[in-house]
Amino acid sequence: RVPQQRLAPPRFRPPPATIPFDGVMSIFKAQAPAKPTPPPVTPRTEAQELASKDTGAALTPAFLGANQFSDEKLRQAAPAAYSALEQSRTTGAPLKKEFKDQIAKAMMEWAIRRGAVCYAHWFAPMRGCNAQKHDGFIDLDFSSPSVVKPMKKDFDGGKLFMAETDGSSFPNGGLRQTHTAAAFNSWDMKSPVFVRNETMYIPSCFVAWTGMALDEKTPLLRSMGAISKEGVRMLNHLGDKVSEVRTFVGWEQEFFVISKDAYLRRPDLMAANRTVIGAPPARGQQADTNYFGQIPPSVAHYLEAVQKEFFLLGIPMTTYHNEVAPGQHELAPIFSVSNVAVDQNMLCMELMQELADLHGLYVLFHEKPFQGVNGNGKHNNWSVQGILASGGGSLNLMKTGANKEDQVRYTVATACLARGMKLYGDVVRCACIGAGNDHRLGAQEAPPAIMSLYPGVGMEAHLKAVAAGGPLEGYAGEDKNLAYGAAACQTVRVNAEDRNRTAPFPHCGNRFEFRAVGGMQNTAHPNTLINTVLADSFSAWSDLVEGGMSIRDATAAMLKDGMPAIFTGNGYGKDWPQVAVQERGLLNLHNTVTALDEFAKEKNKALFSK
Repeated sequence: RVPQQRLAPPRFRPPPATIPFDGVMSIFKAQAPAKPTPPPVTPRTEAQELASKDTGAALTPAFLGANQFSDEKLRQAAPAAYSALEQSRTTGAPLKKEFKDQIAKAMMEWAIRRGAVCYAHWFAPMRGCNAQKHDGFIDLDFSSPSVVKPMKKDFDGGKLFMAETDGSSFPNGGLRQTHTAAAFNSWDMKSPVFVRNETMYIPSCFVAWTGMALDEKTPLLRSMGAISKEGVRMLNHLGDKVSEVRTFVGWEQEFFVISKDAYLRRPDLMAANRTVIGAPPARGQQADTNYFGQIPPSVAHYLEAVQKEFFLLGIPMTTYHNEVAPGQHELAPIFSVSNVAVDQNMLCMELMQELADLHGLYVLFHEKPFQGVNGNGKHNNWSVQGILASGGGSLNLMKTGANKEDQVRYTVATACLARGMKLYGDVVRCACIGAGNDHRLGAQEAPPAIMSLYPGVGMEAHLKAVAAGGPLEGYAGEDKNLAYGAAACQTVRVNAEDRNRTAPFPHCGNRFEFRAVGGMQNTAHPNTLINTVLADSFSAWSDLVEGGMSIRDATAAMLKDGMPAIFTGNGYGKDWPQVAVQERGLLNLHNTVTALDEFAKEKNKALFSK
């Protein structure tokens, strides 16, 4: 008898350096014999070609924002229409038809010069990725006597400000049915249109025939209106004369980059954007060698192309670097007003995936695509600013200062935010829900699922003093000098408070950073919820003051509710979950299903019904 042959297990082949984890590929697909491949040719986009024609061309006014129809371009093309638009988007006053048509014509002529032949209302259904329908800049010339009407170039205000589609084919929670399907787009007048390839994109809202929101942006704009109304009301009580209150967002997008070939060989990645089987690498992130390390050349060329495209589109993307996990990276632009920042992030994710394909790469935004290493977050740096009625600038409610007025304003705003975090911690937790984020939260630089506020140790002491009867002023948060101890380095000024990366909502000098947002999320949703929560506390504070309570006592009342949500310790401490729940009355909603049960409670329905 011939002895049965015992097959040796296949030898593990380590993945290429640009792939963080490849796993055991033979489980999914038999490996074909390796074929010699020609050396890769790094593709170059049109933006890179334009940027390379002259030294420094990418940083010239002719390049920066060339594919964005800015306010200045509209003002030059149609000054009267621009003035009417500026008033309309501030007050909500209706625009005359003649001004709508002038704006549309100016847009079309500009877009055609940029190579566009179509336009598309670009909007965010409740599904994670944006939607678009392309229409040509044409119509039939009905003034012609010919039976077969000739075509002509056309785009008017009616087409800019309204487009109809079927709402029942988008996620809608029962708001639309096949027999009641009408839904409509309209341009978000505060977000500029832009050109990509041969299409002019119009950032838009999306609502049902009934007026109910079917998208992520419409609730965001409504929440921005709510926080403006209640913020103006609050600031007026403090003696600050402002015309409106605006929220600003600066997002930081984390992501993994793998080869397109590795992605196509992994059914789990293709189906779920995360691995469900595989082997960990011999070296992960234990030695911290990847963070801010040299970017692999293939990824560096890719990110250079991304940055140039962003510059053309008017997105001020200044930063990109290696993140902590192998194959992980991050990019971030300068902050912008919230609705524009959200549009920029959605465009960022679309553009990154499109350009990655040209480079033979694939981008993973999933919150936890690989086990045992850091996941992808989308840090949401959020500030609230009052726009002075005199036109002389703004007041940042999330930054203290040397004078009494700044200190009082910051103390009041922080107390209101603390109250919101305590009373509506479940709402804030639902701002960062999702199966992917459930895997991510609570370890490896992601904050825990217990929503708390970190104002800094010094500010926490000040708030405790206010709650005990002390004055509102007294915390200047003055930056401190940091000496390097070497003559070759200058002494620098740094924030008064340290950085706490285990906090879901830490203060960062002039803003709060909502660190729990997931990498795949549309940031409109989390900003809608935190705007609403803060607007409610502003309203509650104003109600107390208008009822006869002093400004100091009204702030102390906010802290009576909110102090349990203020935590400046270690969010990874083993005792924190027990202390948070049993001693402070906070919620530990560790998964999405549990969080949504809380979200449906009557108090939260009342919050969004105000």
